[in-house]
Amino acid sequence: MTIVQKETAMKAVHTASVAAAGVALSPIPFSDAMLLVPIQTMMITNIFKAYGQSTTRGLVSGVVQATTATTLGRTAVTSIIKFVPGIGTVVGALIGSGVAVAITESIGQKLINQFEEHGSVDTESLKSIIKTVILKKIRK
Repeated sequence: MTIVQKETAMKAVHTASVAAAGVALSPIPFSDAMLLVPIQTMMITNIFKAYGQSTTRGLVSGVVQATTATTLGRTAVTSIIKFVPGIGTVVGALIGSGVAVAITESIGQKLINQFEEHGSVDTESLKSIIKTVILKKIRK
């Protein structure tokens, strides 16, 4: 793998993380869930492209399914906090933003590591990366 490939992939990760932070700052409960999925899916697609790999419909579908299930779980917690007027809205947005960035950044980093170490990523490996990252971040 080349330095240019890794830099391109890292740029995709950082761009997606910034976008995830912005989306998760929304004070409206549950508004970020549907926007985080395409941000993370696009990041993953861009990482694959950076390493010269194509993505198939099945792969993207697997990513969306895994990401959707875990994102909705994360969003439920922060969205419930947002229902508390005033401080709950602020705290929920800040927590949600931090979690969204941590999850997005970690998924991207682990995916890049997989490409760097193995040269490719299959659907099951990608699902495993996503689930592992999200479970680890939610437990914190």
